[in-house]
Amino acid sequence: MSKLKTLCASLLLLAAPALAGAAESPGLRITYLVYSGRPNPELTVTDPASLRAIESRLADALAAPARPGAAAEPVLGYNGILIEHVGGPAAKVQPQPLTIKGREVRIDTAPASDFKAASATTRVSAAAGDLEVMLLKLGQKRGALDAKTLNVLLDQP
Repeated sequence: MSKLKTLCASLLLLAAPALAGAAESPGLRITYLVYSGRPNPELTVTDPASLRAIESRLADALAAPARPGAAAEPVLGYNGILIEHVGGPAAKVQPQPLTIKGREVRIDTAPASDFKAASATTRVSAAAGDLEVMLLKLGQKRGALDAKTLNVLLDQP
């Protein structure tokens, strides 16, 4: 029995660096802001090819001029797609999540307080709309969104 414990402990020690690296591997958490009062569907993208495609489209969307202003108030129903960097160096460099909805990319810059409304920086571009469609289809492909929900979201103005 003690040989088995020793073997298991040795295997865990050998696997620890790989497991730690997996926790720090770069990725994107994609949350579909669809429901009110229920958990929103989400998925994590770690595949290098998918990450490159998303990051490329995101860079195109972020190249549009920034407009500072008030943050959008949440509404019942669809509020867009939240993109968060997780793990790896990008999570430290770009810790603020982004929200994509239609042709807009929004980065919340300051939370609301008793005296001031929340603020955000918004960029408007066709690239943002293309990214949203790509992420919605990815959500269906990965099982986060069903076909009926996807069709409703794709028909949003």
